[in-house]
Amino acid sequence: MKNSSLLLIPLLLTVFVLASCRGGNKYRNMKEGEIYYTIKYVSNPSSLSSDLLPKELVIAFRNDLISTRLKTPIGNSGVTTVINPKENIYDTYLNILSFKYYFEGNYRDLQPGFASMEGITIHDTGRKSVICGFNCRQARVEMPDKKTTRYIWYTTEIRAENPNRMTPYREIDGVLMDFFYIIGDAELQFTADEVLAKQIPDKEFERKKNYRKVTSKYLDTLILKMISF
Repeated sequence: MKNSSLLLIPLLLTVFVLASCRGGNKYRNMKEGEIYYTIKYVSNPSSLSSDLLPKELVIAFRNDLISTRLKTPIGNSGVTTVINPKENIYDTYLNILSFKYYFEGNYRDLQPGFASMEGITIHDTGRKSVICGFNCRQARVEMPDKKTTRYIWYTTEIRAENPNRMTPYREIDGVLMDFFYIIGDAELQFTADEVLAKQIPDKEFERKKNYRKVTSKYLDTLILKMISF
């Protein structure tokens, strides 16, 4: 019985490390793991119910390797990005039912789908808060029209390197914890509600196979259609 109790200790420690940040656990300076975000549709031009649109964003990271997954409840549809600087991979993938496309970008590119946010300006407000157990900073985002302002939160306590490559927030040196994307006429609000410290398999950061290579403009059009269908 005593030996059985001792065997439970490593198991309990593993559960603790992988615990949801909803429980207030803090993993400052973590360099590998996943972040789960809930999605709220501030503006939804789609004729479909928001229940059929993307409901969750997952960001996996290991140092300077980044993988994001934005998926809909319909089949395997969604948008995935893979960033692997060592292998010169800056890809955006789109699944729409049985159709599979990808754009092979570079570190200077803005990811397809974000044309509406090109030209935003970002200013730190000095305000601070705690999200998922991480100390966060607030920034004010001014849209290109200079008439619209939004606010986002980010943390420097998660050590993903340059996590916002290919996004409109590329100048922010920190992990976004509460932010928005404007994709066409849709506005999506993302809020982190779970952070897991875990090992991410290498295949998460590898180039995917059996996708048709297309231009950034073509993929941009398809992403807008997926969000605004």
